[in-house]
Amino acid sequence: MRLVLCLTALSVGLLGCDGGDPPADDDASIVLQDSGAEQPACAAPTSGFGSSEGSKFSPFTLDRCDGSAYEFYGEAEGYCDASFTVVSIAAGWCGPCIREAQVMEAQLTQAYADQNVRVVVAVIQDEDYAAPDAAFCQNWVDTYGLTNPVVMDPTQETGIYFPAGSLPAALIVDSEGTIRYREYGYTEALAGLTNTLDMLLAE
Repeated sequence: MRLVLCLTALSVGLLGCDGGDPPADDDASIVLQDSGAEQPACAAPTSGFGSSEGSKFSPFTLDRCDGSAYEFYGEAEGYCDASFTVVSIAAGWCGPCIREAQVMEAQLTQAYADQNVRVVVAVIQDEDYAAPDAAFCQNWVDTYGLTNPVVMDPTQETGIYFPAGSLPAALIVDSEGTIRYREYGYTEALAGLTNTLDMLLAE
């Protein structure tokens, strides 16, 4: 299974795109907060946040292409009905991100719709490495025929999920907000994501 990913050293302004093996998950110790409170079903988690598998996915509220707010744990966004949520993080300059976007609708969004799998894409930069605006966001949706939510992340709130700037980055989050899988780069026909989803759905 061939993996292709983009790398960007955002902290020093050096950006690039290359293929290769995924980076080591060296940020697994990141902890954002921990209140210790036990959560009822279908409530957004308030503790145990981190970036590694087994940690809770940190809540975010980001704008869709039309400027309306998308709340990750919002009931209106289908959190309470979803078996799993796939979060994909992409940039307009990233070739592997574009390859992923080209097959996402058919291989992921539509293929798993009847199994209550949500898909949300966060775009962090446009093709010129600038913060994405509404026009770029809508063009991403229209160009790749996406029906899943696409949100803009101009301040890179999702940055803890792509260590060393590895893109595209994807996570699978379960119905309790737990990160069950992380992936960097593009695999043919999204095999890494779909194979993992199949296993998780069969549990």
